[in-house]
Amino acid sequence: MNKFTRSIALGLVALSLLGLTGLPATSQAKTLEEAVADGKLTVGIHNRAPWGFRGSDGLVTGFHPDLVRAAFEPLGIKQIDFVISDFGALIPGLNANRFDMIASGISITPERCGQVIFSEPDLSVLDGLIVKKGNPKNIHSYADIAKNPDIKLSGGRGSLNTKNALDAGVPTDQVLQLTDAQATLAAILSGRADAATISAPSAQALLADPNLAGLERAMPFKGLLKADGSEAAMYTAVAFRSKDKDLRDAYNKQLAKMIADGTVRKIMSKYGFADSDMAPSKTTQDICAGK
Repeated sequence: MNKFTRSIALGLVALSLLGLTGLPATSQAKTLEEAVADGKLTVGIHNRAPWGFRGSDGLVTGFHPDLVRAAFEPLGIKQIDFVISDFGALIPGLNANRFDMIASGISITPERCGQVIFSEPDLSVLDGLIVKKGNPKNIHSYADIAKNPDIKLSGGRGSLNTKNALDAGVPTDQVLQLTDAQATLAAILSGRADAATISAPSAQALLADPNLAGLERAMPFKGLLKADGSEAAMYTAVAFRSKDKDLRDAYNKQLAKMIADGTVRKIMSKYGFADSDMAPSKTTQDICAGK
């Protein structure tokens, strides 16, 4: 077992313990008025850089936690607790009142819009692909995977990246749907998979780990292509329970201010996002409608 594989195993144990003992298990549904009166909110994350993760100092950091803190602290909500969950359990956890919102790189999709309500989008990012050093199977698109039955692709269960691969024609029996990013990378290192689909920013963050050897991004890479020939993007946002419209609306108001005054761009820069990753001109309503 190499150093990175050991770190994956230890990390999964640590996350399990944190989920059971380190953070509150439930959070009662609350209105904006109640949140301000309590001065606290509980937020679901899935522990992946650069979205929302526990840093080496034990504190939760990331693009979306920073964004949520910057939005709600001026409203008097100073205590923001974070609950770590598997990505696929975030929406069920939100609707089961384990937390008040999801702020961890979740993207807006028409299907998810039927389960939760989203803020306006804050970023627009593309899919990335992680492969073994040298890209031995010469993979540069989902089409390359679809036409070669010997290629196995790993991806997060319930992630838009995995859905994009399937929508691009990659057969289901060529896709290993796993719990998290660490598991998808471990599948490549162990030989169970040849590549892992993940958002481009997540791929960049994971490959920055000095303990991770033998892997690289497939460059160039083409993800799911739309009818007009452009690449399908992932529009990220913060998710709320359907009944918590006042909480969502308050966040949207703060988000618009932070976009205008440069706060969002500053947080983007901190986590390695470029101007090309800025929020699209599309609204959440458009994205939910599949436009």
